[in-house]
Amino acid sequence: MGPMILDSRGDLVWTASGNGVVMNLKVQQYHGENYLTFWAGHKVGGIGMGSYHMLNSSYDLVHVVKAASSEHAPRTGDLHDFVITDRGTALLTVYNITQFDISAMGRPKDGWIVDSLFQEVDIATGELLFEWRASDHFDPAESLYINPFGGYKAANPYDFFHINSIQKDAAGNYLISSRHYHSLTYLDPLGEILWTLGGDYNDFHDLSDGKATSFKWQHDARWVDEEQGILSLFDNGSAGPIMNDADHSLGLIIQIDPEARTARLLHSYTSSGKALSASQGSLQILPDDKVLVGWGSSAAYSEFTTDGKLLCETHITPSILFWWERVKTYRAIKTFDWVGRPESPPSAKWLGGKIYVSWNGATEVGAWQLVARKNGAANSEWQTVDIKDKSGFEDSFTLTGIEEFQHYRVAALDHNGGFLMHSAIVEVGAEAHSLRWVLALFMTKLAGFEDVDAKQISQV
Repeated sequence: MGPMILDSRGDLVWTASGNGVVMNLKVQQYHGENYLTFWAGHKVGGIGMGSYHMLNSSYDLVHVVKAASSEHAPRTGDLHDFVITDRGTALLTVYNITQFDISAMGRPKDGWIVDSLFQEVDIATGELLFEWRASDHFDPAESLYINPFGGYKAANPYDFFHINSIQKDAAGNYLISSRHYHSLTYLDPLGEILWTLGGDYNDFHDLSDGKATSFKWQHDARWVDEEQGILSLFDNGSAGPIMNDADHSLGLIIQIDPEARTARLLHSYTSSGKALSASQGSLQILPDDKVLVGWGSSAAYSEFTTDGKLLCETHITPSILFWWERVKTYRAIKTFDWVGRPESPPSAKWLGGKIYVSWNGATEVGAWQLVARKNGAANSEWQTVDIKDKSGFEDSFTLTGIEEFQHYRVAALDHNGGFLMHSAIVEVGAEAHSLRWVLALFMTKLAGFEDVDAKQISQV
């Protein structure tokens, strides 16, 4: 499967193919206009090598945002995060395989690491505005990630930090998440560390008996309210069979006081089956005072009230298959303001006595209108044959009166009955009549053969 938009009933609205591996689909604003953004490229393990695509409301590719690179410092965009700021810049993660002294771990002095970087680039020009690298501030020997074979060769570097989310706040500071340090780090505009929440270098006194700072292998750390010090994250609690630190994953909302250096848990969210997700995951605060949690490698998403009451849960694959991770969703994001208006017309096709119609990506269709034109009258007026409400990604009309009509097309109507666009003409009458003539001719000849056989039998 590739990127998908689903409606509130779980029906498909839009999907696309031909982009390779695609992750991190969401709606973001750039210069006041909504764009559908996603990462596309080549994925090796947990590392992505590609770029970020920005599609307008017609699903046209308008911008491709790449990591800033040079001959001496080649870079590719990583899959983990891509955030468009209100300044018209983009924050993106970059994973760089490089040599590094990891002799403090009992490994080679000229060993290999996956260094976690993030960049801020100007979307319009591609200019690099800021770059930060974890190896300048963190010692790989202090990582909590277990990989006894990592670091000895370039083909198996030690992924000591694993950055997976970035956010820039109103003060110009950066909030980043390190999965392999079990921590969130807050950086000033120059990249210096202001404080750390969680992990071995936690700066905060936990007022909730450890529940606000004991998250592990987390994803998707975001500010909910910067002034109130409220942030959210997805607490995986696991990174695989030998790195399980919890019996189920959680969505968390935490409040911190940076001056008093205190932290407390405000809310937590658990899936109906207590899913344990070894990778990926997300938490989104919705504008209607609800919370959406995507369960990552456990292919499901849940909606809660803010205080934790489960309202609904959708499983993309049966929960018994979660552990096998055959289907995953990196982040589940709910959007209230995406309007898709494809420039290509609705697709209509005649098959088995029905006309089927769909319109990939169109979000404003409320009903379909089937119109037809009489046989042998190419310039005759179109007549309405049937109208039906849109009920799913694909709808169909059962044809009647084939003898009367030959040309059909389907009009997409909005929720007020207004016209949006016609499909191409579907010619079904001539084809249906041809089939009948072939069948009639076959039956006539078959009857002739039977007559001949009868005469031969009588002569014998």
